[in-house]
Amino acid sequence: MRETLKRKILLAPDSPGVYVFKNEGGPIYIGKAKKLSARLRSYLSPSTEKIAHMLEEARDLELIVVESEKEALLLEANLIREYKPKYNVRLKDTEYYPYIRISNDEIPYVEVVKRKREDGTYFGPYTNVQFTKALLETLQMIYGFRTCKRDLKKVKKPCFLYHLHRCVGPCVGRTEEHKNAVENLKNFLKGHIGEVMEFLRKKMELHSTMLDFENAAKYRDLLFNLSHLLESQDVVLPEPLNADILVHDRDLFVLLRVRDGYLIGKIVLEMEGGDVEDFIREYYLVSGNDLPAVLLLQERTETDYTVLGLEYAGPPRNELEGSLLEKAKRNLENEINIRGLKKSALSEMVNLLGLTAYPYRIEGIDVSHAQGKYTVASLVVFEDGYPKKNDYRRYRLDLEHPDDYAAIREVIKRRYSKHPLPNLVFVDGGRGQVNAVLEALEELKLSCDVVGLAKSDETVVTPSLELRLPRDHPVLKVLIQVRDEAHRFALKYHRLKREKQILESILNEIPGVGPVRKKRLVEHFGSIENIKKSSLDELAKIVGSVKVAKEILERL
Repeated sequence: MRETLKRKILLAPDSPGVYVFKNEGGPIYIGKAKKLSARLRSYLSPSTEKIAHMLEEARDLELIVVESEKEALLLEANLIREYKPKYNVRLKDTEYYPYIRISNDEIPYVEVVKRKREDGTYFGPYTNVQFTKALLETLQMIYGFRTCKRDLKKVKKPCFLYHLHRCVGPCVGRTEEHKNAVENLKNFLKGHIGEVMEFLRKKMELHSTMLDFENAAKYRDLLFNLSHLLESQDVVLPEPLNADILVHDRDLFVLLRVRDGYLIGKIVLEMEGGDVEDFIREYYLVSGNDLPAVLLLQERTETDYTVLGLEYAGPPRNELEGSLLEKAKRNLENEINIRGLKKSALSEMVNLLGLTAYPYRIEGIDVSHAQGKYTVASLVVFEDGYPKKNDYRRYRLDLEHPDDYAAIREVIKRRYSKHPLPNLVFVDGGRGQVNAVLEALEELKLSCDVVGLAKSDETVVTPSLELRLPRDHPVLKVLIQVRDEAHRFALKYHRLKREKQILESILNEIPGVGPVRKKRLVEHFGSIENIKKSSLDELAKIVGSVKVAKEILERL
């Protein structure tokens, strides 16, 4: 460590504040402390190799003294968001979690998005896109906010959603009603779910006493749909608790989001080398996700997070909160079982199978077809034992006379003529499939470790050996998990392609369904069964016509 850094550390005050280690390019690490002096002195004896590397690179240290711990928390988050220092740990999504976005337009629209990119008010993240879209569709039926992105100044007549009573119609001057609809939506998304349920219940009872049974049935159905949708998330509490429940094991974090007694999200994130305090900073302060009233943790943290406005942050205080923490732990255990290929097994694989390198990156290939038709292949990726889903790829194979070996050779050539080799290529199959991989790599003048797993008896196959392992052997478990994931991903794509082609064929025979409507239907629903399950309102929204929607449902 440079003498100038040591001097600044030793002269640091006892005040709360933020410290910034810098190199010539700017901040490389930003931290906060209740007492700067105590925290910074810990850097005089680096506890990890990462900290030691950071200190070697650092050329300067800037201290920012603030008045309170809360100011330090917020300033640290703002600076990290702005500079994104290389040595600060970052959250990594393990899969796509959607948000509901309300735009900043004068008359805002509402949509489901993947990321917080544009300006607007965001709510979430939610468990999955299907739940989020179904929730938004139900709430639109209740409140009537707009989801279209049309320039309302150019609109001359309302769209069919207005006539279906799905939108209050800001395009025809009902801007005050739309403003109220958006405010009601925000109130629900902030966690006031019980108020909406009570509103629907009272509306149903009111119209029933007025003998207006049509509207009474409408509110009854909305109440049922909303209740069923929320209950499908698996947690309904006897009291209106607003809480996040956070548990973790090493780099894997599970967060349950409970609002008004309903579970509305289960989020799984990774943070290499991060602890609970790092997670809280990144998830709530840097990413800007909404804070609940209560944050339940496995144990207390050094930082008092109630300064951020939380009513409570810490371990469970009663039996109900304890049961929620146990549920979060069970979810965490399940995620670890699903994701965690044991590193010890990967190390053992090197010696047992005679690999040339530790299989840090495994790319697994599987082919799926139906008697030679609709041939597709999947490629899944595991890094250090964890699936890296953003790197998964699907391949459509248009071969004249397709077979598994030809399909495998085609995938290998297409993949590795453009992308670097992994440490290990895994293929679902035995000696023939392994040889197909080796032949294709040889054509590309490339080489790496290749392993196959024969389906019939789970024989492990490499270029030089065939090995039968006990069913509970950790190396076999690793290979089975890669095989099953590749098979799942390939089968999903194969079914999707087959169902889309069948759907396109049927839609060609329905009057009123031209190329544009057919494309919308295939992209939105993907299968005949999904169309059959849809409501007339949903179908009419996609095709832009109630008449055509009725025709489709009658034909199917």
